[in-house]
Amino acid sequence: MKTDENIDFDIQNNVALIGINRPKKLNALSRNMFSKIHNYVAEIDQNRSVRAVIIHSKAARAFGVGADISDWASLAPLEMWRDWVRFGHRIIRDIEELLPPVIAVTNGFTFGGSLELALAADIRIAEKGSQYAFPEVSVGTIPGWMGTQKALQLIGPSKLKKLIFCAQPISADKASAIGLVDDVVPQNKGLPHALELAEQICKSSPVAISLAKQIVNGLAANQPVTALESIASGLAAQTEDGHEGKTSFLEKRAPVFKGF
Repeated sequence: MKTDENIDFDIQNNVALIGINRPKKLNALSRNMFSKIHNYVAEIDQNRSVRAVIIHSKAARAFGVGADISDWASLAPLEMWRDWVRFGHRIIRDIEELLPPVIAVTNGFTFGGSLELALAADIRIAEKGSQYAFPEVSVGTIPGWMGTQKALQLIGPSKLKKLIFCAQPISADKASAIGLVDDVVPQNKGLPHALELAEQICKSSPVAISLAKQIVNGLAANQPVTALESIASGLAAQTEDGHEGKTSFLEKRAPVFKGF
């Protein structure tokens, strides 16, 4: 196991585990912590043995209370955009675009940027007693790490606006009822449940699962053409005609395509 900047990382039985471990600050995300998560996501992306990813908390009281305000409160507007918003978008996108499925296990307070981190996952597990909120308007800002986009896909505009406008937490059961989380389990049972799901996922074809994930993500984001283009391009390159095209180019001759 690796431990650095309050982020733990391990790979067990083809499952990568990213553990957020800053209990004294209720897992408030510093830029260094987010950067470390980004590094581990990049490591997972290069490791073809990983078939599922779990993001979870190692703090008893919280999955996370969002971005650490002390890290960004004094930033100038352009610094805020460059060092927090833009950087956060990149990490959220990289998590969403990982080939293996990502499971987020949420417990306790799951607020703001930490909720947005959970929304980047494919599956969200909630422990009983968890609370979910977008409190940003109460400090004069709005969700900035793609949370509005992700939550909109899950719960629709009316429920999302209520969640943002009121800035009040909702329970795990309420979050499940509106579609913000998928499974609700007893306290301290989130990680075992996630490991069971990951074990089930690992039994199936990682290629088929990754393709299915890409298609669903593309449809959910109203970008089916992007998903189709990505998959079709990869498949075409590996057909007999695709190999012939590459070989003929390297051999500096005209290609002889066979077709279907």
